[in-house]
Amino acid sequence: MVEKDALDKLQAEAQRAKVSEIQVKTFMNRNLIKIREGTKIYSAVQTLATHKISGAPVVNANDQLIGIISEYDLLLQTALKDVLQPIEYTKNPVTVTPETAIKDVIIIFYKTKVRWLPVVGATHQVEGIVTRLDILNKLLSKGK
Repeated sequence: MVEKDALDKLQAEAQRAKVSEIQVKTFMNRNLIKIREGTKIYSAVQTLATHKISGAPVVNANDQLIGIISEYDLLLQTALKDVLQPIEYTKNPVTVTPETAIKDVIIIFYKTKVRWLPVVGATHQVEGIVTRLDILNKLLSKGK
């Protein structure tokens, strides 16, 4: 009977350790840079360059996600507009929640070809971001 209990416990632990069910909140990047709505083009470019990132969530005064801005967006805006104008950003971006399973994030990355996704909580505030590299690192660490 003791052997069966040990086996049941081991199987339960194995089920919990499935990589496919790992939630984003366990490995998302919480140290993120956000761009405020109304930020000027030149300021957004400087922010991305300073932090060596390819994009950032755009938030309103309540720190709620309203869009995303990428270096591609800024490249076009810098070439075509006065850099003192406010940024234009992608509205209604694809997002995930802290509870989203890693398998679902992989599918989103595959389908959308984006490099990163905002992680948004119940109040629509950005709690973090998850990148393709975050996923790869998590998958590699599970193999060790």
